[in-house]
Formats: sequence, structure tokens, C-alpha cells
Amino acid sequence: MILPSNRIIAKTLWMIAGLNLVPIALQAQTIWLPGSDPVNIARSGVGVAFGRSLEACSINPALLVTLQSPRSAFLSAGIEMQSTQLTLPSNEYVLFSNDRNRFISAFGAGWRVTPKLALGLKVDTPFMRHLELPKESSSRFYGQAIDLKSLRTEFQTAYAINEAFSMGLSVGMTRLDYGSAVSLRALIPNVATLPANDETNPVEALLEIPVKQTGNVLALSYGVGFRYAVSSRWTLGGSYQSGVKGRPNFAASMLSQDLDIYNTRGFSSPPPPIGIEELSRTLLDAMTMLPGDGEVVLPYKIQIGVRHRYNQLMTWEADLRYIGASAMGIPAQPGINTPSGYVSTLTKSYDFKNILVISGMLEINLGNNWTARSGFSMDSKFYKGNDLDVMLGGANSAGFSIGFGYKSFGGELSAGYQFRQTIDRETNGLEGTWSVAGLSSTGTLTRVECMGHILSVGFKRSF
Repeated sequence: MILPSNRIIAKTLWMIAGLNLVPIALQAQTIWLPGSDPVNIARSGVGVAFGRSLEACSINPALLVTLQSPRSAFLSAGIEMQSTQLTLPSNEYVLFSNDRNRFISAFGAGWRVTPKLALGLKVDTPFMRHLELPKESSSRFYGQAIDLKSLRTEFQTAYAINEAFSMGLSVGMTRLDYGSAVSLRALIPNVATLPANDETNPVEALLEIPVKQTGNVLALSYGVGFRYAVSSRWTLGGSYQSGVKGRPNFAASMLSQDLDIYNTRGFSSPPPPIGIEELSRTLLDAMTMLPGDGEVVLPYKIQIGVRHRYNQLMTWEADLRYIGASAMGIPAQPGINTPSGYVSTLTKSYDFKNILVISGMLEINLGNNWTARSGFSMDSKFYKGNDLDVMLGGANSAGFSIGFGYKSFGGELSAGYQFRQTIDRETNGLEGTWSVAGLSSTGTLTRVECMGHILSVGFKRSF
């Protein structure tokens, strides 16, 4: 093994540090990931023009014809973590979300059929979002939990029209798993099996019920890309990755059958009348859980980048991504049919917008065996105006990543890490109160901050 010199190591550390000292005033804690394999994570999703990289082929299939090995494949596994912090500025009361961790994996393969034709396969996780608010948060009336997962499998092909220009196509299916939960309150009248009426069947108390819905759907996904080598050192690349759209086959149920009872004003004190527990159990038996309506619609991505091989040791690339977030959509929350009528949360209208993402990466070869990687990505908010949603996030934010590769066991062992942080945003309309009159907003300001980590390790081998 040839170890890098101290001079090269020092130069590398300074470059990586400089790349990561981009001001953290702003990749977003968004629903899309920079990648699910260690190389793309370490590059912050940059690499649409980065040839001779099997991992970059998952971003741009046109790069398949640049692979030097006749056959190659990689496999990786890691963990993705998300957390949301809610603060009430009026009293500085702070709450943190739960359900923070998810397993992520990726697989890729490439085959050189002829000098001009190549085939490939990619399996990755393009979208993910998950969190659960604690019971103490009054935002639970608008949404208590979300669990969005995806698994994309696409077959790829690339053709080199000449040595400088190639095109690629990727087609397959994406499985979307979507779940959400919300806390609802039902009227408990004097006769629980009959509709509530102020004169003949008055309301005695309120029963809070957390309701969830889960489902999945398979949807078509595809991508196209190109690569143009301007010279031996400069390359231009671009790709389009379709969005994903589908209507999950939802099933709704209660998260818990514990009796969580409140008085008609919506508070636990003074306590509801004695004997209300029996009426609550009767009401539970008379309820039916119903899933919400709507489709899961996730955005498309257009990415273009310029790669420069500065010398044999260092390569950098700058990418622009255009995210078609304006077409995004999520299903409505589940509801409950009760003897007194249908109970649901207030309908929220999402006003999304398309965004531009600025990103860059640096890769340095340290001797014959080691490779150091670093990257950054800055996302603008995907809500119009001052809107913000706890379940989806969406504020201005940034991501910074590092990673390495080490040649061993006849292949390359890689690791990648990214830290993601949003800017703090204060907004109203997230806190609610639910009395006998129904759900209403308190108008209290809430400061929302999201952060996350992605860590993955993998191994690539040529055959």
C-alpha cells in the first residue's frame, strides 16, 4: 500500500474544510435524499457529469459507457435519521419528534456489451420522510405522524454516439409506502349510540382518538440523460428523473384504544363527569375508521453539471438541480364515522413551488488506494409565502457531506456521511385547540427546525 504524503493530506484537509465552510444560513430536511449509497451521499448528490463512476450512473444513465470495467457492481447499507424541533417562543417550551431512524440500501450494476453500448441496473431510495410528534404537541390535531418510504428499481441502457457524446435511458418501477396519523376528538353524548343534540342528547365530554392510515402502490418511473466531453478534462452532463405518482390502497385503524377523555372545553381539568368511561367504550364500538382520499405525488428532478478533472489527483463538479415540487401532493388525513357524524381534521391546502438547488463536490485521490470526497447542497424553500408544514418540512436549508474510498479485497470499500440542517422558521397555524365546537387554530407562533444525518457504507467490485 502506498501511503499519501503529509503534504497531500494537509492540502486535502484544507480543501475539504473550505468546501464545507459554506455559510449555514440555509440539503434540505426535505422528502428527497441526495442518494442512498455512500459515494452519492459523500458527494451530496452531485455527479451527473462524473464519468468512470458506477454510483454516478444512478444519477445519469448516459455515464454507463464511460465505465472502464466490462462488468461491475456495488452494494451498500446505511441509516437515515431525521428530527424536528418545535419551540413555542411565548414560553420557550421545546418538543422533539420521535420515530427518527430508517434503514437505507442501494444496489447498482453495469455491463459493457460493446464499446458503444452498455446496460445497467439501479436500486435505490429517492424519497423518504418520517416523524411522530409527542402527545404534548397540539400540532397533533393537524398531523401527528408521517411515514413515507420509496424503493426504486430501474433498468438502464446507454449508447455512445461517438467518443465525446453519449445518451442514456432508465425505466422501471418505484414502490411507495405511505402512512400518516392524526389525533381526532369525537363527541360523547349522554346516549353514546345516538347523535348528539343540545336538547335531547347533550354532549358530556370529548374522546381523543389517534387514527392512522397505511398503504402502498407501485408507480412507473424513468429517467434520461446525456454526457458530452468537451475535452479530456471538461465534461458536461445532464439528466431528467421523473416524478412518482400513485394512489395507495389505504387501510385505516386506531393507533390506541386507550380512553383519553376531555371536558367539553377541550381540557383535562375540571375532569369529565363520573361514569364517562363506559359511554366512551360504547362510542368506540360504534365508530368506523376511514382513510383519507388523494394521491401521493412526488417531484421530478432536472440536473445539469460541469465536471473538471483539475489534475490526476483532484476532480471537482458543480451541479444545478431543478426540483418540480409545485406538483407535489399527499393524501388527506384519515377520519372517523361516529353516531354524531364524520370527524376529521381541518383540510389544508398546500401551496408548493418549484425550487433550484445549488450543489458541488470535490474528490481527491490520495495515493493509489485512498480517495477523499466532500460535497455541499443548498435548497430553497418549496412553500410559497411563509407557509410551513411540520410533517413535510420545506424551509431553506443546507447539507454538507464527507466520505472516503479505500481499495481492498479486489474492489473499493466506501463510506459516506451527510449532515442536513434547515433554517429556523416561525409560523402560526400549527397549534390547535379542540373543544365541543370543533378544531380551531390558537394563532400561537411556533418555531420549527429540522435536522438529519445520513450514513452509509458499501463495497464495489469489478469482474
